[in-house]
Amino acid sequence: KTQEDSLTKRYTEELKSLTVTQGRILLKLVNRETGKKTYDLVKELRGSMQAFMWQQLAKMFGNDLKGEYDSDGEDKLIEKIIIMIESGQI
Repeated sequence: KTQEDSLTKRYTEELKSLTVTQGRILLKLVNRETGKKTYDLVKELRGSMQAFMWQQLAKMFGNDLKGEYDSDGEDKLIEKIIIMIESGQI
């Protein structure tokens, strides 16, 4: 609970100011890094009802918490940027 409070205090304002596109990219990066869908993470941490509620809200803005990162498909450009960052090119 203490760790959660600390993270909430630290990141709430930044997360609130994300655009829809930035939020979509964040969801994809969470999936890429954890190997878990954001929906499943919310469900584990907050329960099914919260996961369902956040999924419905995400859908209203064209996002999907159940989506997966596809480095060879629609997320190819994101993957290319990540590789460039990790290699120090940008």
